[in-house]
Amino acid sequence: MSTDKLRVMISSRCKPYQTEAGETFPLDRLRQSIKDELDAAHLLGQPLFECWINEQEPAKPATLDVWDECMKAVRQAQIVIALYNGDAGWCAEGGDGGELGICHAELSTALQTGRDRVFMLNLPLAAECGEATDRRFQEFVRQELSFNGPAATDDTNALAKLKQTVAEAVALLAREGSSQLRKSSYALGQALAWSRMSFAERKREMEKTVGQALLERFASTSPRSLGEFNAGGLRLLLQFETQVLLMTVHAIPAPMTTAAAREMVGRPFLSDHKVLQVDEAERPKTPLGKALKFHGPVHLIACHRGVTEKQATDMLGFPDATVVSTGFGVYVLDPVQRVQLILLANCRDASSSRYAVQRFFDWLKRSAQAPEFIAHAKARSRIVRAIQKEQA
Repeated sequence: MSTDKLRVMISSRCKPYQTEAGETFPLDRLRQSIKDELDAAHLLGQPLFECWINEQEPAKPATLDVWDECMKAVRQAQIVIALYNGDAGWCAEGGDGGELGICHAELSTALQTGRDRVFMLNLPLAAECGEATDRRFQEFVRQELSFNGPAATDDTNALAKLKQTVAEAVALLAREGSSQLRKSSYALGQALAWSRMSFAERKREMEKTVGQALLERFASTSPRSLGEFNAGGLRLLLQFETQVLLMTVHAIPAPMTTAAAREMVGRPFLSDHKVLQVDEAERPKTPLGKALKFHGPVHLIACHRGVTEKQATDMLGFPDATVVSTGFGVYVLDPVQRVQLILLANCRDASSSRYAVQRFFDWLKRSAQAPEFIAHAKARSRIVRAIQKEQA
């Protein structure tokens, strides 16, 4: 019985080029070596990969041009590896009318259609890559892929790095795929038990699970639960990075389209001036016995089903906000009032809830947004304390 193969696309220029050091880098030989290695790779005696490089593709229908065919290959691939040397590639209209080079377009399309399957291998920079299209490509890479490792020294070193990258990609895709298989199990086990609960019971269970996940994740920093407060949910003081953050945990125990479930949370940030009133005796202390200063609140909301960007901005109350939709759900920031909402999608049982928490903090790390996250929490606490002062 034949095995379905993983489709790997190699995105780069196809010809040798001169590096900045004045040497010739055999990019054509590297691409062919990659294809030969992957096509020959077996797992337990079965072929595992099908490698796509455009120079060996057969003729295509007249309805598709080369550009269309390359974009189609990007979308169909399970793994996309970009060999980056700063050259954006040829332009469909010859440039420069502000269009993208083919390598730029392939990488952009790959990131838009599945970032976790995209990997980039740095090669020695090309000597002649100073065109406007190349500069746009280089800036795009700096913004989108802030960490991708040192450049390979030669084609042998590049091939070794690429084999390590493919092995890592397969392991990552296997882990991600196993988490997605939970979606087919929502009619069984704990997910079924949660579905049988009333809204109030499910809400408490979701909040308890997410709260425990946060406490266990930051257990080494001695966090402390502050129990329930009037708006419903949990308050947690957590040592995140070098700061203490006040995070409130809420849960929407049914689809966001169900008004009765959505209204159990409402707009929790409207009660921030009450949430921030933590009794001195409940606050964690420094070794000298002084109460720690904390920042926030930041609102983490577990959603029993999916959540869209529009539903997130509707909860905020207006659309003019920073909205990031990614694997864990949706992150929303009001850049004026510094309200931060983290909506975790598909918290159907304990495993999926904990995984959503994990994905959020993984995103903070990968996107290098943790300092911004903390800065907004600090600003929010100053705003809320000013409201408290006026209320007093």
